[in-house]
Amino acid sequence: MKPEVQEWLHQAKYDYEDAEYLLSGERYPKAVFCCHLAVEKGLKALYLQYFNTQPPRTHNLDFLIQSVPGGVPERFEDLMDLLEDVSVKVRYPPVLDILLYEITADVAKKIIDDTGEFLTWICESNL
Repeated sequence: MKPEVQEWLHQAKYDYEDAEYLLSGERYPKAVFCCHLAVEKGLKALYLQYFNTQPPRTHNLDFLIQSVPGGVPERFEDLMDLLEDVSVKVRYPPVLDILLYEITADVAKKIIDDTGEFLTWICESNL
C-alpha cells in the first residue's frame, strides 16, 4: 500500500477514534461529524489507490463514491446519506438544537458502529 494511502487511512481511523471519544462525552452531533470525516478520508484513500493521484478537495461523499470504481456496497447507502445530511447541519447554524434532539446516544452509537464497518470494508477488501 502506498504511503499516501496509508496516511489517508491513518487519519480516517484517528477521526473514527475521535467519534468514539465524543460519544463517551455525550457530544453526539460532533461524534457523527467525525464519522463523516472518517468516511470522507477513507473514500479519499480509495480514490488515491485507484487513480494514483491526490483526491479532489471536496467534502461531498456522493461525489467521492461516484468517483470510485464500483462505488460502495449498498448496505452503506443509508449511512452515506445520513452523514452527508448531518455534516452540513453541524457546520452551519441554526440547526444545532434540532440535532441535539435528533441525534441521541443510540443514534450516534449506530452511526459510529456503521462507520467502523465501512472503514473495515475499505481496509480488508479494497486496498
